Amino acid sequence: MKWFLVISLVLNLALGFLLLKGGYLSNQQRIQEKDAEEYPYLSKRIFVENPNDVIINFIPLRNSLNSYIDSLDEFVALYFEYLPSGTSIGINEKEELRLSSLGKVPIAMAAYKLIAEGKIRPEQELMIEQEHIDKQFGDLWKKGVGAKITIEEAIRLSLTDSDNTANNLLLANLPGREVDKVFESFDIPKNKNPEEDFPVISVKNFSSILRRLYLSSYLPEKYSNKVLEILTQTRFTDQIQGGVPKDILVAHKVGVFELKNSIKSVFRDCGIVYVPKGPYILCVMIQSDNTTASKIITEISKIIYMYVSQIKSEFYIP
Repeated sequence: MKWFLVISLVLNLALGFLLLKGGYLSNQQRIQEKDAEEYPYLSKRIFVENPNDVIINFIPLRNSLNSYIDSLDEFVALYFEYLPSGTSIGINEKEELRLSSLGKVPIAMAAYKLIAEGKIRPEQELMIEQEHIDKQFGDLWKKGVGAKITIEEAIRLSLTDSDNTANNLLLANLPGREVDKVFESFDIPKNKNPEEDFPVISVKNFSSILRRLYLSSYLPEKYSNKVLEILTQTRFTDQIQGGVPKDILVAHKVGVFELKNSIKSVFRDCGIVYVPKGPYILCVMIQSDNTTASKIITEISKIIYMYVSQIKSEFYIP
């Protein structure tokens, strides 16, 4: 009788595994058919219960990145996260520096939050005032004072062209503390530089903003997907995007600011790389000149892509 019970238990476990596997794959197929087309930039795990993560050995990748960065003279901060499992690699990932143009992403999220709540309209027109004009990045300033664009046009220009005038215009027309609410929702301390009054943030903290977009845990699916879609259309195609094949989508935002009393600047590129069955977040910050920074970030991107693109997984929900 005891042997009979043992054999029955083994057979039941085996049958249960087969049924679970079949159910999982059929569920995955339904997800792909129903949701991938409508929200291609969001995680499929949003639409399923109890998604399984993939266990993969990232130690060789960690060693490769450490070896490469140790060989450099420049200071580099890096945060990588493999989205199917949440496995991460960090190098100086908690080092905080001025947020710079990456701050345009939470500003866009604050705007879409208000749109989703019906408090503002995407087609609502905004008029450029003198205080909005900034010639450093983007061409909107050329339209001059009195020109009008819609809220949605301002969002798009601020993300695709990193247009400072569009960003200033958008920020000036958002109700007070709306951007602060984005940071507070992510539990990210919005510290200030006491000399310049600029927010500072680490590459690891900024990755949480991208993750919340990917998992649609702050904005409704429609608007999370919209922000990520716009970020795939940026005109800045070097750095992270330069390290992956042209057919791989990258939703990313670059940022740069000059250091005081230094010939170097701080360059950042943070985004989601949509490798099929293996999307990941990569955020890199480097103190260097423009040419060197672009070359190093591209090489880091290439190292990670070459490793991740070789991963094979049967059980996958990004």
